[in-house]
Amino acid sequence: MTQEEIEKEKARVHHLSPEDREKELRQLNREISFLEMKRGINNGELFTWSGRYKTLMRDYGVPLFVYYWATWISMGAVTYLAIEVGQVDALRLISNVDAFTGFDLASKVDPKLGQVGLALVVNEMMEPIRLPFVVATLKPVMDTINPPKY
Repeated sequence: MTQEEIEKEKARVHHLSPEDREKELRQLNREISFLEMKRGINNGELFTWSGRYKTLMRDYGVPLFVYYWATWISMGAVTYLAIEVGQVDALRLISNVDAFTGFDLASKVDPKLGQVGLALVVNEMMEPIRLPFVVATLKPVMDTINPPKY
């Protein structure tokens, strides 16, 4: 758009009532969504995981990261608490791994640090569960926290 066209559009929008402005924004968002879907179909990204992830990043951005890391941290805390309350002996598990690999890590690891390390390993092993959960629940959670305006 030229600067003159921009100024004309600003003047036109300035004279719209709040209801008309919201109605127009809703229509524009529907058109943009439709065009983005057509673009995804044309370049094939609509049907790939990376394309879906790009769509999530475009639509949600920072809230996606915040929600994912909140989920990661809460699952890690629950895992650590389960290890602590269940009195899982992390050093014994490390000794079993040492016997399998031939290393001697158990003698070099602090028991508390071993529990934290075990919680991190188990938390990372839950990634195939966590990522689909975040992707599946992101839209309903974000719509609850911050309802769409347009």
